[in-house]
Amino acid sequence: MKRIIALTAVIFTIACVTISLTGCSGGGQAKDNVNQASSLLESSQQLLEDLNNLNARFNSLGIRFSNVEDTIAEGKSLAEMAMIDVDELEIRYSEARELFNEVIAMRDAGDYAAYSRLALQVVESKLQEITLNRELLTAVSDMLDVLPMAQNEEQLSYYTERMDQLSKDISDLRLQAAEAALAADAYFKEHGL
Repeated sequence: MKRIIALTAVIFTIACVTISLTGCSGGGQAKDNVNQASSLLESSQQLLEDLNNLNARFNSLGIRFSNVEDTIAEGKSLAEMAMIDVDELEIRYSEARELFNEVIAMRDAGDYAAYSRLALQVVESKLQEITLNRELLTAVSDMLDVLPMAQNEEQLSYYTERMDQLSKDISDLRLQAAEAALAADAYFKEHGL
């Protein structure tokens, strides 16, 4: 009887150790993925600020230069610089999305999986924002192409209305991402991840 109890205790201990080790390895990988994704997002903040600053400079087009050619050249240059930021941001946020999705798919990720679901909402909103930013830059560039042929502002109204709508949609997505980020951060702190 003592032998059976001892054997049961040994089996129970081995089972606990196995579960513990499995949890550590999966949790470790989940934590690594989350940390890697978080680093990508943190390193993207400067690019986002740069992109916002470039977008803001479009509002002052036509003020610095008196002739149309210089204004067009300045606008095209701003659009090209902004598009470089958009391309890099899309790469980084796509990588972060992939890492969070890997964590969600892990069987033993626990709280990291729940956190990744929340963080993924932020990433998806930012990726939509980046897509709209690309459309905004394309609209600006297209408007600059037709600017020399326009005889009045009404002929550019399609572009200005399109840009206004895209700017509004981008602002909405930023707000959505900020709210999702607050929820993700709160979960992260609450669960000591």
